[in-house]
Formats: sequence, structure tokens, C-alpha cells
Amino acid sequence: MRHPLIPATALVALVILVCEGFFGFFSDLKDPSRSEAHYSHYVANENWMRVQVCEIPSERQKTIKAVCNVLEIKDSNDVYYNCKGKILLYFQKPSNVAFGDELIVLTSPDLPDSAENPYQFDYRRYLRHKGILYTDYIPSYNYKILCHNTTGWKYRIVSLRQRLINVIRFSQLTPSQQGIAEAFILGYDEDLSPTTENNFRSAGITHLLCVSGLHVGIVAMLVGWCLFFLSNRRPTRILKGCIQIVVIWTFAILTGIAPATMRAALMFSFIVVGQMFFTRPPTLNAIAASALVLLVCNPLLLFDVGFQLSYSAVFGIVLLTRPLERLIPLHDNNTLLTKLLRKIRTLFCISLVAQLSTMPLTLYYFHQFPPYFLIANMTIIPCATLLLGSIMLMLAFCWWPFLFKLAGSLVAALLSATESITSAIASLPNAMIDGIYFDKTMLIITFAVIVFVGWALICRQWGKMALALTFAIILTVYAKITEAQCSSQKQFDIYNIRNHTAVEFFVGHKSYLVCDSNLAANSNSIDFQTKNNIIHHQIKQRTVLPLDTNYEDDNIMITNYLISFNNQTYRIVNHSIAIID
Repeated sequence: MRHPLIPATALVALVILVCEGFFGFFSDLKDPSRSEAHYSHYVANENWMRVQVCEIPSERQKTIKAVCNVLEIKDSNDVYYNCKGKILLYFQKPSNVAFGDELIVLTSPDLPDSAENPYQFDYRRYLRHKGILYTDYIPSYNYKILCHNTTGWKYRIVSLRQRLINVIRFSQLTPSQQGIAEAFILGYDEDLSPTTENNFRSAGITHLLCVSGLHVGIVAMLVGWCLFFLSNRRPTRILKGCIQIVVIWTFAILTGIAPATMRAALMFSFIVVGQMFFTRPPTLNAIAASALVLLVCNPLLLFDVGFQLSYSAVFGIVLLTRPLERLIPLHDNNTLLTKLLRKIRTLFCISLVAQLSTMPLTLYYFHQFPPYFLIANMTIIPCATLLLGSIMLMLAFCWWPFLFKLAGSLVAALLSATESITSAIASLPNAMIDGIYFDKTMLIITFAVIVFVGWALICRQWGKMALALTFAIILTVYAKITEAQCSSQKQFDIYNIRNHTAVEFFVGHKSYLVCDSNLAANSNSIDFQTKNNIIHHQIKQRTVLPLDTNYEDDNIMITNYLISFNNQTYRIVNHSIAIID
């Protein structure tokens, strides 16, 4: 069966890549400041702004973080302008700023930090892609709430979300379980503990903590199960599909209209439409059509990590699960044991394919890999459907104490098992392999290996495995070459860290970070600014050395702010390094 929309989507993606790569055609497509009405054209050292909170504020340790729409701004000549655009404001605690509030603020907008160090995460670019140009900290005496907006569909959705969150907090769940339940059903992750996040990350199931394709697919499946009594005739299929689409989008809206949820809702809506009109629905066409619609609406989505991960996983599951199942034959009888084994086989194949399909992107963007992902997926994912259904039941019957308590007990038991499994996996040796070097060349070669392996499985043309093996050998050779280059490196990088001095010397797979004492005591700041550069240089051992220390080994010597390295002496003065003859 041919899938004509897949080449069309691939062609659109290829054109976008070519235009971006060679001409920079889309580089300013989503630049908010291109609009003449954007507030950035009137920003001065200090501005009075009238803003409205457009997202649910989140609580930080000392501030309340809120994304606001700028409605009006007064420039340096005391002239008021109606304008638009988003600004990220951090309000001093305590603060009762809420969604929909209209405020007058005195602000000194500042551009967020950009990537000023090698391979550092570019926070400014990240916010710009979200339409946010400026940020600022607002003390309690520099703002005033003008009114609370309690009208409009967005406010009603936020109010309903808050009521559902309060229901979960009122249940018998422990605080950590409440955080997981809120994230699992509503995409609200503010109550997640760092331990929970770390355990889920180590187990390779972080996607359970943000509402995405898995959750939307479970909701669609639960609705289909509830409508089992409907026949398979076209009119009833259309009725069933319409109900599924309504529930899918209701669920997506309740989860806060997050981009990942909306992508998943659109994707499954296309799939459901295919099931409404075809007895053998063209699933690949539906998925490709949803991708095409999203790319037409916003071509920059092609460079969004969430978009890439979502569609890589879905295409991999749809294309490769059945061919992989054929490699694990089972008896054709319909005994209970055989049916159970088929379910286990399907879950195993889906988990393996989803992880392998996204592995290149995970290694490239995050440089980490969870080796025990199969254990977590085989044990926790089967409970996800029951967990989501029981949480929905608990929320739906919060007015009936008996059912509310009964559903809450089931949710607590499932979450307790989930916490125990993730904690056990996180405690295993090397539960998360971090700091893996993986560049663009390795990304392309790895995808080539996966494509040819998939091609061989789908078409049963085992000669394609030779091509996959060839690319695997090329990948191995390339990795060895880059490792050899790093083994012989002798160089240093100067970091641009505000009010700090930091110079890192690289000798093979070792490095020496020479910095001031205050920075040496702040490991979190060092990691944020320099971690990606360490990965790029494939450093396996780092030594942090304060400037005022005396240190000497075969590679470097530090004495009275003088550094001897690679037969050259350097002096660090005023956050810069100078060569001494």
C-alpha cells in the first residue's frame, strides 16, 4: 500500500532544511520584534507597562515566574503606546499574581542570557522561539494589580485545572504522589520533587511526567473501550470517532494547551478520522498529514526537539513494531497464555522501537542514555492505562466520598508501585549514562543505520542489513577517530562567566579548570556554563583549581596566579589571560 503523503511531508521538510541551512530563509520568520506594534521598539532603561498574565504563574524559591502579554507601554517621552508581545517577569515573593490579572509594572527589561561559552545552551534563543524577548525581576513595590480577569474561556480552563489540582491535593496521596498525579493527568509539574524527576529520568520514562502522545493515545483508547457496544458500520464508526475527537481535545485543553499535547491531539485526530472512513485506516498517511499541517502552520517546528522526538517515536512504532514481532514467533492457538505472551511481545517491541527511534536525538541533544529503559517500560507502561483511568475516575467522582476514596486508594497503590520501581532502577549501577559525545555526523550515520535495519525488516530484504552494517562500521570508525583526536589535544578555553575568572586547560581526556575561589565552590554554575564543552572535548576527568592555590603535576603548574602549561607561562589578570615571555 502506498502512502503518498509521506513523500510530500518529507519534501516539505527537505525544502525547509535546505532553505534554513543555505539561505537562512526561516531564521527571522518567527522573530517577534519584526512587528511594528511590538513593545521592544519602545523599551528604555525604565518603562511603565500595562501587562496581563497569560500563563499560569509558577512558584520558584524566591519569586513567582509569570509570562505576560504587554498591552501598553510608556516610553521615555511619557507617550503611551498600545502594543503587543510577551515578557517574562519574576515577581518578588510574597505575591498573589494569578492568571488573567492585569497589572501596571515599572520594569527595566533586559535581554536573557545568550550562549557566550562554547556549546552552551542558548537561553535567549530558546525564549525567542517562544515569542519572549525580554525578562525582568519586579520587586513588590514596583507593580500593582489593576484587576482580576475572571471572564473568557482561558480563565475558565485555568480555574477548572486549579480545582482539579486541589482535588488531587485533597486526596490521600502523599506529596510526592500528588506531584506525579498532577503531572500525569494535567501536565502540571510544579509539585514534582527533584528526587522523583531524577528517578524517572534514570528509568528512561520522563515522558510520563509531561502529557504527550502516550497520554493522548491512552485517552483515545479508553474512549474506544467505553464505546465497545457500537458496531463496526461506517455511521457508528463516525459517531465513535467524533466522540473520541471531542474527548481528545477536551483532555488537551484541560492539560494547559501545551505544544506537545496539541501536536499529539492533532496527530491522533487524523488517525481517528482515518478509522472513521476506512476499515483498514492509512495510519501512516494520517501521521504524515498531521506533520505536514503543523509544518505549514509553523515551519520552525521542524527544528523543535519535542516535534522531532514525537514523530520519530510514532513513525518508528507504526513502521517497525509488526516486522519486529515477526522475528519473535508464537503459537497460533488462542489459549490465555498465548494471548498474554502476545501482549508482552507487543509491549516489548513497542518499547524497544520507540527508544531506538529516538535514541539518536536523545544522544545528540541531551548526551545521555538510560540503559535500563526496557525494565521500566515493561513494568510501568502497562500500569499507565490503569493509572490514567483511575485518576480520571477519582477526579470525576470527587463529589462521592466512597468512590473518591476507593479510586484514590487504587491511584495510591499504582503510584506507590511506580515510585518503588523507578527508585530501584535509579539505584542500579550506571542507571543513567551521562556525558556521551554525539555530534551531527554521528546523528546522521545512526539514523542511516536505523533506516536500513527498518527497511530490511519491513521488506524482508536481508541484503539491506549489509548496508546497515556498513554504516555501523563507519560510525564506529568515526567515533574512534574523534576519540583519538581528543586523546592528543592540548589547548585551553576561556569562559565568559559574569564577575568570574575561568580558564580550562585540556590535556587528552583530562582537564584543569582554573577559576576564582567563589566559582570553584559553586559546582552548579560551573556545570551549567561548561558541561557541554566538557562533553565536546570528551573529558573523563576534570580537576577544579582555585587561582590562589599552588598545584603541580606532569601537565600543569600553578603558582601565584602564574600558570605553566604546554611549555608556556600565562598570567590571569582582570578575568583575562596573558602570555608571559
